[in-house]
Amino acid sequence: MKSLDLTNLSMDSVQQVCETMMTEQGTLSPTVEIQGTCEDYVPSLRTLNQPDLLQRYEGKEEKYRCFQLHGITAHAQKTDVLKRYIVYLFQNHVLLMFRSKGKNVWLARSKRSKPVRYERVSLQEKSREVRKVSSLAIRALYALGWDYGAVKVVVLPRQKLAVADINPSPPLNEEVGGAFSRAVYRYTQGLPGLAVPLDHILMGADPEFIMRRSNGQLVMASQYFPRFGQVGCDAIWWGRDRSVKPLVELRPKPSMDPRQLVIRMYQGMLYASKKVKDPDIHWLSGSLPHPNYPLGGHIHFSGIPLTFQLLRALDNYLALPLVLLEDSKGIKRRPRYGFLGDFRTQFHGGFEYRTLPSWLISPTVTKGVLAAAKVIASSYPYLPKDYLKDFSMQKAYYHGDKTEIKKVLESLWKDLRSRKEYQQYQEYLDNYYQKLTTGSTWDESRDIRVAWKIPPYHPLKGGIF
Repeated sequence: MKSLDLTNLSMDSVQQVCETMMTEQGTLSPTVEIQGTCEDYVPSLRTLNQPDLLQRYEGKEEKYRCFQLHGITAHAQKTDVLKRYIVYLFQNHVLLMFRSKGKNVWLARSKRSKPVRYERVSLQEKSREVRKVSSLAIRALYALGWDYGAVKVVVLPRQKLAVADINPSPPLNEEVGGAFSRAVYRYTQGLPGLAVPLDHILMGADPEFIMRRSNGQLVMASQYFPRFGQVGCDAIWWGRDRSVKPLVELRPKPSMDPRQLVIRMYQGMLYASKKVKDPDIHWLSGSLPHPNYPLGGHIHFSGIPLTFQLLRALDNYLALPLVLLEDSKGIKRRPRYGFLGDFRTQFHGGFEYRTLPSWLISPTVTKGVLAAAKVIASSYPYLPKDYLKDFSMQKAYYHGDKTEIKKVLESLWKDLRSRKEYQQYQEYLDNYYQKLTTGSTWDESRDIRVAWKIPPYHPLKGGIF
């Protein structure tokens, strides 16, 4: 393992990082330990590409087994290849991308492999294929638990993408070496700023629900709500008509305070209840209240840098416990939706954590999820658990194995309770934890307005606050 001691860095820091990152064989060091700063942080923030995970996924077979669990297509050698990409990544950042030149087709049945010539792809190129290649490469790197490497992505017939391999120690030339060195240098410089105070983190959300009649017929959200607004329609459409949209989405104005965010969601639901007055229409939330439409409870963060370690903390301390409340149908939502580490960067510089199902099931769950998300985001550099590092716990998450997940709940919550940030939202978090420990499961067939005391289940005056 190479060690990067920040206490000895000079003005020519990037060059020193470059020398540290290169092996005697002229390849990228497969793992780097950062010393001389933030010694009180959890080790995973200071050890990039942890050696045990590199060893676990050294062979293609082990990588492909992991990819399959996470819903990532791996390239079988029996499939023809239309195009090849090499994506150099540092966490969620694409450093460089190269694409095979010409119109060669690599046939699976061919015994002679054609040489591959590559051309540089501009990072400004935003074609659909390039965006999908970037997303798939980042998703695959994250699934292995790694922080950097060179990801090989191939384009198959019918424009399907697959991951061929990931190399944590690719050969370096001046361009590639410089890109990785600058990325690691920026990361080390940003380490002290990863622990962000609660009042610096702005949060938003866009949880979804569907409307259904007593006979099971789905009611279109677009019949009552506009595409945009505080209550609107998700982009998903029904059938062939793209203007017909089935999912309702709450879009409260972002806030520093989870309680204020919940109040704004409640106000959004009150507004929606004035639009939808048909007594036969029920509002349903959760993971999969309708077999064709998985629901999400995306949480937006601003004012905090996005790192793989933050996503892993959200996966462990937020997504994993929430499985304990899920209806058994929620398993079918994953891994196409709800895969670990699912995120999307936003134009305003923040990001959206997309792994969770819709937690609008009840005020207790909503308050607990948002409060926990805030505490985790603020204090994750000091949260040590990474149970999802183990393949068995990843399987428990994707398969909804509540018995295994319940074994680690107390330990996870003990870490959260130890943080001073927990005290600010203790009522919300204690009530949520109590619900997590009861063994109860949410009912996705129950109208969420009952729990929220939204008309017609409660008069307009008063409420849950």
